[in-house]
Amino acid sequence: MTKSGSRFRTTGRQHLLVSFLVVALCGLHAFEFAIDGEHWPFCAYPMYSGLEHERAVTAYRLVGIRADSGAEEPLQAGALLYPFDQSRLSGAFVRMVGAPDAEARRNDAVRDLLRRYEARRLARSHVGPALKGMRLYKTRHELDPWARNVAHPERRDLLTEVTVP
Repeated sequence: MTKSGSRFRTTGRQHLLVSFLVVALCGLHAFEFAIDGEHWPFCAYPMYSGLEHERAVTAYRLVGIRADSGAEEPLQAGALLYPFDQSRLSGAFVRMVGAPDAEARRNDAVRDLLRRYEARRLARSHVGPALKGMRLYKTRHELDPWARNVAHPERRDLLTEVTVP
């Protein structure tokens, strides 16, 4: 033990380095708070920071139109829409809502997704059925603790339908 009663002594340089790191960390968090951005690891994780008052979930769902029967085919499996998935697509469609050209952007996005789906199917990158089109729905599900209504939303509004010419 040293005379001061502490085993560890810091030099002026170590004290300065630790102080700089603490100030930098606090500054980065303050900057993130000020710009209200999402730059990990300094963000506030907005996915979990909101309080939901409604007992329902609204989402955008993409379904395929089968070439053989015209029936709707849910496109839930990640391999079918790779490199996208339903949750990221839903978020992208939510962000398009406020755009001045939202309808045209939605149509272009769904047309591109159909083109990608069919190209990957023909390359045997997935085993989904041949599609002649895709539809984008805005769905609303009342929350059910047992998810009994997962396949049957209370509301389903058709936003876009794209078919192969």
